[in-house]
Amino acid sequence: MNLAFLPDLSALTILIVILLLLRRRHSQQQTDVWLLGLFITLIEAVAHTFYAPVGVPNAVLHIIVLDCYLLAGLVFNWASGDHPISRRTAFLYLALNGLPLLAINTSYGLHLRAPRLYLAFVALGLVVGVTSSLTLRHSRILATVHLFGWIGMGYLISHGQLRPAVYWSLCCVYSIAAVNFSRRLPRNSTGRFAILTGFTIWALCFLLHPWVVNYAAYADIASHVWNMQKSLISIGMILVMLEEQVSSNQWLALHDELTGLPNRRLFEDRLAHAIDRSRRTNSPVALLLLDLNGFKHINDSLGHQAGDQVLREVAHNLRDTLHPSDTLARLGGDEFVLLTSSLADQRSIGHRIDAIQCAVERPILLAGRPTIISASLGTAIYPQDAQDATNLLRLADQRMYALKTKPVARAAAFNDAHATAM
Repeated sequence: MNLAFLPDLSALTILIVILLLLRRRHSQQQTDVWLLGLFITLIEAVAHTFYAPVGVPNAVLHIIVLDCYLLAGLVFNWASGDHPISRRTAFLYLALNGLPLLAINTSYGLHLRAPRLYLAFVALGLVVGVTSSLTLRHSRILATVHLFGWIGMGYLISHGQLRPAVYWSLCCVYSIAAVNFSRRLPRNSTGRFAILTGFTIWALCFLLHPWVVNYAAYADIASHVWNMQKSLISIGMILVMLEEQVSSNQWLALHDELTGLPNRRLFEDRLAHAIDRSRRTNSPVALLLLDLNGFKHINDSLGHQAGDQVLREVAHNLRDTLHPSDTLARLGGDEFVLLTSSLADQRSIGHRIDAIQCAVERPILLAGRPTIISASLGTAIYPQDAQDATNLLRLADQRMYALKTKPVARAAAFNDAHATAM
C-alpha cells in the first residue's frame, strides 16, 4: 500500500460521514446524488493507495481510477443540472453520452493502444452527443459543445496523443459540472464558491496531468493539488446544505407550510409597510378577511387530510384573483386575508369580493364527491375605517363574523343536491 495517500483518504472519509449525518436533517434527492459522487471518488482514492510494485496489478487499479473519475463526473453533472426535462430523460441523456467515454477510459486502462479503436468510440460519441442534445435536450448549444469536444479528442488521438485525449475528456466532464453548478447555485452562496473552485481545479488537473507527469519536480505539488479539490467540493456541498437549511428555516418562519402563503408575521409586516406607504401617497389600503364556512364539519366528518386539501385548494384558487401588488396570507386555521392597495372605490371592492367568492366556491372533490366551500368576508379600508393596523384587522374581523350567521344559499344548495344524488 502507498501510505502517503492515507491522510487525504481519511479526510475525504470524514467529510463524507459529515454529509451523511447532515443528510438525516436535510433529506433531499440531490443530497443522495452528491453522496454517490463523493463515494465514487472515495473508491478512486482507495484504489490509489494500492499502487505498489507488488500486489494488485496496476492495470486493474488504473481502470478503477479512470472509470471512477468519469462516473463521479457524470454523477456530479446529474447533481448540478436543473433538468428542464424529466429526470428519466436526463438520466438517459447522461447514460448515452457516458458510455462512449467509459469505453475509451476502460480501453486506456487496459493499455490498448490501437488508435482506430479509440476513433471508432469518438465517432460513436460524436453522433450520440449531437443527436441526443437535439432530440432529448432540444439544445443546439449542447450539440455544439459535444461537436467541438469530440472533434478535439479525435484530433489528439489521430496524432497519437492517447493520454491527453483521455484526460481531455475528463477535463470536459468536470468543466461542464462547474458551469452547471455556477448556473444553479445562488450567487451569494459561500458553498458555491468552494464548489466552483474545486471543480475548476479538478478540470485543470485533468487538463495538465499529461504534461505534469513528465516533470518529476512538480509531482509532489501536483499530488497535493490533485487531492485538495475533493475536500473543497465536499466542504462546499456541506456549506450549500447548511445554507439551504437556513434559507428553508427563514422561509418557514414567514410562510405557512401547508399552503405556502405568507403567515401572520409576514402579513403584519406588509400591512405596516402598506399603511406607511398609504400615508405618504394618500391612497387607500383595503383588508378582505375571510373565514371558511363549515370547515370544522369537514375536519370532523372527513378527517384532517380532507381539511388540509380544502385549505390548499382554496389558497390555490385565491391566488388566481391576486393583483401584482396584493398580499394573500393565511392567518391560521381556515382564516385568510387579502391586503390590497389596488381598489379605486366601493364598486371595485364589490368586484373583488365577488371574484374571491367565486374562487372559494369552485367545486373541490372530497371523498369522491364535488363539494362547494363558502366563505364569510369582512372588509375594512384604511384610512376611512381605522387609523392603524390593529383596529383595521379588528374591524374586518367583526364584520366577517357578523356575516357568519347568514346562510350561503349557493354552496348549500349545490352540496345538498349532490348529497341527494349520492
